[in-house]
Amino acid sequence: MGITAEYQSAFTSSFQEFFGNAKDVGWELYHLSSEPENDFPTWLTFTIRNPLGGRALAFRYHSLEKKFYAHLKVQVIPGEENWSLDQLFHKKGYTDLDADDILSSGGEWLFFSLARHYFGIIISFCPRILEPDYFLD
Repeated sequence: MGITAEYQSAFTSSFQEFFGNAKDVGWELYHLSSEPENDFPTWLTFTIRNPLGGRALAFRYHSLEKKFYAHLKVQVIPGEENWSLDQLFHKKGYTDLDADDILSSGGEWLFFSLARHYFGIIISFCPRILEPDYFLD
């Protein structure tokens, strides 16, 4: 299995484990990757979006830099704000670990470790992170 398929599989299966079927919760899942350079993509992204909530979670891995970024993207007028999940979770006291800690200890199951870390915190402490602030009747 290539790195792109492994990344997608890890985040998709972990999402289903924690949250169930994306259609049932009304969220959209996206997988993107850069064009392969020497048969290896420069970056991989997995995004979870609630179209009604104006929010998305974006997980991005840069293979050349060996860096991982997790952000909450919030639609505002005009534009979008990006909040680092590592900083948000640390500030709220949800975890002492961040992406660098997971990258250094993830081993063979690196992407599954990353997905389970973030989804575990979300389901435990802030399961409504993508919920809309209000509902239209």
